[in-house]
Amino acid sequence: MKALKLVQKSKTEKIPAKLSKDRSIKDNDDLIDLFPLPRYFQVHFQHVHENIHDLQGELAQLKDYVAKVDDKLERMMALLSRLPEHAL
Repeated sequence: MKALKLVQKSKTEKIPAKLSKDRSIKDNDDLIDLFPLPRYFQVHFQHVHENIHDLQGELAQLKDYVAKVDDKLERMMALLSRLPEHAL
């Protein structure tokens, strides 16, 4: 029961994050150390590029499919317009 009260108490109390007081940016090298390495961005953009390539292929397939469906609809509409009105 005591453990539950401690957990509930710790959830309600806001504890400020402990920041290192001696951590300050003295020159550009310290600032660069805070950012990810260039390899991270290289891998990230390669992944994005591959996804774009796949999506472009899928989009081309979908456009082709829509064009075929549109052609079929036009042929159906042409056939329906030729039928005599009393057949409907």
